Amino acid sequence: MTKVRFPPSPTGPMHIGTARTLLVNFLFARGQNGKIVFRSEDTDRQRSTPEFEKEILDGINWLGMDFDEGPFRQSERNEIYERHFEQLKKSGKIYPCFCTSAELTAEREEQKMKKLPPKYSGKCRELSAAEIQKFESEGRKPVWRFRVPDERIEFDDLVRGEISEEGKNIADFVIRKSDGQFLYHFTVVVDDADMVITHVIRGEDHISNTSKHILLFEALGAPIPRFAHLPLLLNKDRSKMSKRDESGKPATIERLKNDGYLPEAVVNFLALLGWNPGEGSEQEFFSMEELIREFDFRHVAKAGAVFDLERLNFFNAHYLRQLSAEKLAECVKPFLDFNIDDEAVLGKAVKLAAERMKFFGEAHDFLHYFFGEIEFETALFENPKMKVDRAKARFALEQSLPILEGVKNWNAEEIQKKLRELVENLGVKNGEILWPLRVALTGEQFSPGVWEMADALGKEKSLARIRKGLDKLKKED
Repeated sequence: MTKVRFPPSPTGPMHIGTARTLLVNFLFARGQNGKIVFRSEDTDRQRSTPEFEKEILDGINWLGMDFDEGPFRQSERNEIYERHFEQLKKSGKIYPCFCTSAELTAEREEQKMKKLPPKYSGKCRELSAAEIQKFESEGRKPVWRFRVPDERIEFDDLVRGEISEEGKNIADFVIRKSDGQFLYHFTVVVDDADMVITHVIRGEDHISNTSKHILLFEALGAPIPRFAHLPLLLNKDRSKMSKRDESGKPATIERLKNDGYLPEAVVNFLALLGWNPGEGSEQEFFSMEELIREFDFRHVAKAGAVFDLERLNFFNAHYLRQLSAEKLAECVKPFLDFNIDDEAVLGKAVKLAAERMKFFGEAHDFLHYFFGEIEFETALFENPKMKVDRAKARFALEQSLPILEGVKNWNAEEIQKKLRELVENLGVKNGEILWPLRVALTGEQFSPGVWEMADALGKEKSLARIRKGLDKLKKED
């Protein structure tokens, strides 16, 4: 059975790149009717916290993913690591290294002077029992290194094809520190072997680790999983995406959630970072079920995938506009810092806002003028482009007010009809009437159209605002 793992490190909020990798694991496993293991790689004692682990789990749930086994925590699996460590020790696959930090630094400096690549020389590889005893009597505590064989390591990557590396180019690497702590290369392989992971799907920055991991699998006598290395996420300038995106905000799932992005939009966007549905397909919008059905490693790109915030906004705006007025209202409320005095107004207002809003974090900018009192300077009535000055603005409101007061069926269609008739009867341009009305209704330069806005506000509030705008203009005459 296909089995993959979610192995995040709980040393910080879930990075967008981590979420993309988790998503690919999820799509592949579910498409293969396989299983998913959640494993918290929390061996960094200083930085790992339960709070970050919970945030990662919450993020997985928010994105609509789940897992079948776990959570497992590396910090709770030391007995398992000890058992496999002893196995390697008995087989002679590992050895104690007593080199001091000063000795290793001197070794690297000498290699640097000779223009050689930095690599541990293996000076402790063949220590005798007497030498080991001597070092131990001096109080030295060794690290434990894996004895890298001088052989060619090859694997068939599901994304990149055949990859190989010569063992002679790999230094004997440390699997256990002198304080007894087991290191990443060892724990990740022991866990994958113990959990019978069949596919290791991770970022391309792990390619350099894969040869070491294959050697460890072989040394433990465990089946070697298939590997797939995904393209890295890049900024728009093609630099590697770090802890912050191009906007300077944290590149985390928690940030996207807090900014008011929809999980289905984030999933759709992340899935298409480095993957496409295949030649000839123009489909852009995918449900989770469609992604599970369509995902295939043959269509994963090798080149880095650019994280484009504008592209995410495009996807989110699409999904946002599919929501009902009731659902939109429910979603925007947590992002508003003013009181909702009329639920009916909110229902109409959010549908108008959805036409311009990209994510719910923008809700205040598009909804505040529907509620409470609006304040603005009368200078806003002036629009040289439309040839509207304050006198013309006053004239427009004076002419519009009685017309709108007489509208019996208050709706956008009827309001539009009456105002267009007024424009035609006065022989003026649309903007000369509609611009002053827009300002009076919203106090903003940019807003929904006049009849849509008036419809959403309702007759009483619309007329009250027009009268207030007219009073402001009269007072300045």
